[in-house]
Amino acid sequence: MKDMGHRAAVEAALGFEKGDRTPVNNFALVTAARSYGYTVSEARFSPKLSAKVSVDYAMRTLSDFVKPVVDSQVPFADMGMDVDFPEDDYGRVRSKLVSEPEDVDKLAFFDPSAASECPKFTKCFTEALEETSRILPEDLEVCGLTWGPISTAGYIMGVEDMLMATMMGNEEMVGKLVSKCADFVADQQMTQCAHGATVMWMADPTSSCDIISPEMFPEFSAPALKKTISKVKKASGEHAFLHICGNTRPIIPMIAGTGADCLSFDHAVPVREAKKLAEGKIALMGNIDPVRFMMMGTPEMVTPECYRILDEGAADGGFILAPGCECPISAPDANVIAMGHAGRDYWRDRGRL
Repeated sequence: MKDMGHRAAVEAALGFEKGDRTPVNNFALVTAARSYGYTVSEARFSPKLSAKVSVDYAMRTLSDFVKPVVDSQVPFADMGMDVDFPEDDYGRVRSKLVSEPEDVDKLAFFDPSAASECPKFTKCFTEALEETSRILPEDLEVCGLTWGPISTAGYIMGVEDMLMATMMGNEEMVGKLVSKCADFVADQQMTQCAHGATVMWMADPTSSCDIISPEMFPEFSAPALKKTISKVKKASGEHAFLHICGNTRPIIPMIAGTGADCLSFDHAVPVREAKKLAEGKIALMGNIDPVRFMMMGTPEMVTPECYRILDEGAADGGFILAPGCECPISAPDANVIAMGHAGRDYWRDRGRL
């Protein structure tokens, strides 16, 4: 049987249509560099290397998505914040820009489309996406990356300080900061879409109910997500993927209202429960335990776990198979390949075609 193609498979899943297979996202960034024997520091600001290892890894692992080795902390370095870039890990933000309400008023962001204002972002993101798009041998979905608005605000202010401010009566300050960050995130996403990204990919761990209360999501996070997604979709027309770690049960019914087309959720929420809460209003992606199965498991463990997840989530479409969070840097290639095969072989092995 002729494969329907990567983007067609993803489009079918997002439209709750049953294609000839379930699409797969290897959810890999630095994992691709490690697989080919490179460190994060070697790939971070090398667009050609970043693109090559990511594309080769995506093809080898049968992924329908590819994302270059982008470091989500790089934009903060271009903002003048203190960011440590380890040799083989993501950057670590060690400073903040906002403490008082007047700091929010004075806060200025760089223009992501102006290379002179953001040389690190340009190398790590813009040029890597351009190169990825240029060398892509098949029509994989190309992902960029940003933090979500409230997660970006958490880095700029400090998550603990931001949460404390909401408890001390400074909700207006936090709301203004998150709203400004929403515009900055949208500008980054629009620049990435203009330089090769075919979908909008946004990670927003601070929106998790493990970090903020469920009551904070509709007050601070949801309006900012909606603002960001609306701006990017209007400018690019691309689908929006939103990843939120941890416990998302209380907020899943609200996420469709942000305009996101797909929620990437982790193993903290059972697939059946996530499907019930989503009510068919938003596609889902997940949710293999990235440590237990992708990093510590074997192919013989990964395949039946993928099939269990697909049994629960894929029967009526609207589902993409992936780890519940980023594929760990030390995940064996064989495990990621097993996940890729599961998305292609599941329907055949279950006799449903």
